[in-house]
Amino acid sequence: MTEFSEKIDVLIMGGTWNPHGEGVTAAFANALDAARFTPRMVPYPADYGRQVAFADSLAAGRRALLEAIEATPNRVVLAGYSQGAAIAGDVAAEIGKGLWPHLEVAACALIADPLRPAGQCVGPEPGGYGIAGQRWIPFIPAYWAAAQGDPITALPPGNALRLIADLSEYFCLADREAMLRWGQSLFEIAAHKRLQRWWSPKNWTTWTGVLAYTRGYLLDGRHTDDYIRHGHAARLAATINREVA
Repeated sequence: MTEFSEKIDVLIMGGTWNPHGEGVTAAFANALDAARFTPRMVPYPADYGRQVAFADSLAAGRRALLEAIEATPNRVVLAGYSQGAAIAGDVAAEIGKGLWPHLEVAACALIADPLRPAGQCVGPEPGGYGIAGQRWIPFIPAYWAAAQGDPITALPPGNALRLIADLSEYFCLADREAMLRWGQSLFEIAAHKRLQRWWSPKNWTTWTGVLAYTRGYLLDGRHTDDYIRHGHAARLAATINREVA
């Protein structure tokens, strides 16, 4: 019989517009073994251009998560959904690379990660990879939940929706200065050739499907309800229950 150690904090970063959590993060948290894990949300802006640019929201979330890890005396699992998964995964990758040698993370659990590497998924593999590219997490056990048809985490390589991720990092409508900053970022992206090459001839078989993936995101719940109704969030929690001793 496996013996488990002391209680573990699960620090969860919510998705866009939901810094205090929503149905997907609740489904994950509720399926964790309550005798061993203490889930809690780590607040951050969770904005995407209304008042705070996506890049600034990510930066604020990163700072908040690092502070939360440092503040707890307990072992830590990092978790996140959507924008929150980008933050949790990035921080886990930094710690795994040794950028924060005084911090330790037992595992990382990511739902609808916009930087999910191809082939990394607990449960059925949906194909594709994150809309913003692929980020690997070295030396820390990392687990991903990805729903079929979710363009944020399972987008085919040649899908033009990748432009949204590439061009909206600093998008913000808060004021004139914010809009000018976004325009400058577009110039820099073009000048430094930082666009994902979705149009590459090697990706020609996946050039189609923009409308289908857009509908899946906006209307069919591929990025939201599917993680609850198809058990993806609960399956990820079960993996953490099983793998983190």
